[in-house]
Amino acid sequence: MMADEKSGVDVFDEDAEEKVRRKKRKKRKSRNRRFPVFYTIYFSLIIIFFIALFFVLKTVKIKLAEYEASRPYHVVDAVMEEYFRPGCAEKLISASGYEQSPFEDRSVVVGAVEKFLADGAESYAVTNTGEELKYSVSSGELKFASFVLAPSGEKDEADYDIYELKNIELLLAGSRAVSIEAPGDAKVYLNGILLTENEITETIELEKDSRLPEEIPAETVVFYEVKELMDIPVVTAKDKNGRNIADIKNENDVFFDVPKVYEETPFDVEERALAAGEALAAYMQLDAGFWKIGQYVDSSSDLYYELMTSAVNWADPHNGYSIENPSVTEYEVWSDTVYTCRVKFLHVLYNWGGNFENYFDTTFYYKLENGKWLIYDSRVN
Repeated sequence: MMADEKSGVDVFDEDAEEKVRRKKRKKRKSRNRRFPVFYTIYFSLIIIFFIALFFVLKTVKIKLAEYEASRPYHVVDAVMEEYFRPGCAEKLISASGYEQSPFEDRSVVVGAVEKFLADGAESYAVTNTGEELKYSVSSGELKFASFVLAPSGEKDEADYDIYELKNIELLLAGSRAVSIEAPGDAKVYLNGILLTENEITETIELEKDSRLPEEIPAETVVFYEVKELMDIPVVTAKDKNGRNIADIKNENDVFFDVPKVYEETPFDVEERALAAGEALAAYMQLDAGFWKIGQYVDSSSDLYYELMTSAVNWADPHNGYSIENPSVTEYEVWSDTVYTCRVKFLHVLYNWGGNFENYFDTTFYYKLENGKWLIYDSRVN
């Protein structure tokens, strides 16, 4: 409002009022402008924070991924895939450097390993010794292998150790063991492999036959033991002359007894021994004089004197006799001048009141005297 100079009447000054209103709006606008600046800064900081957090998390995620990728269990998975799947038995055995028993074929080991793999192999960590990590591998409840991982000496781009397979071990030491008893002069084979003194656990010298000459050594019995076999073995043997020994006793595939095998009796030895045996039986039953048996005995021996001076007074009354089922066995050559053999037969004495049966079973000891084989001793069995 303002006064009119001519009339003196107050008039409304619109321009002045507008100026006042613009001034007030400007003040309000000025006050309102301070709030947006604060929030701008505030929200800007928040945005910057989240951007920084995003990059930090991304970096951490990359680092974790790199760390995770460097972890040994990835190598474990690779080892299991390469060596412990069905069909990998040969490769696994070669990688482990496993040395099988010299008495078993490689196929036995391959078959055992392949069975483990076919049944399913699982690994689990067992020890952590410094930087090396050891894992066991089992099939079912049986642990049959282990392997070790160790840093290779190289690092990945994130500067983490790169692990690699250090070694594989097969735990296949078989639980089967066998013991074998055999004559000292026999050659014994386990799965076709000759047993040596390395497998001998004991050698027993038998009591020397006092009827044999002093220069002939006593017989021995040898005990063998072979451990850590994976399968039932086959035991064979040969005698001192290289002939196969049959009738090897087998007790539960654990204990084997190789019998003593005697040489095949030559015809002349059999004929000589049967003649001497029949002559001795006839002499002892008063069916022949001493001359009949004396021709087969060494005249310088104690046996010759004993037979010649013996009082034959235990003969059974009879009016005839026969020799039935004669045999000459256990022929053994002890040296170029000494051998023994066993003579057996049934001596039947005929009598009107009933026959007598005497079993003749005697071992004769022969020696070569002036080109002739003579009995120098005997033993009733």
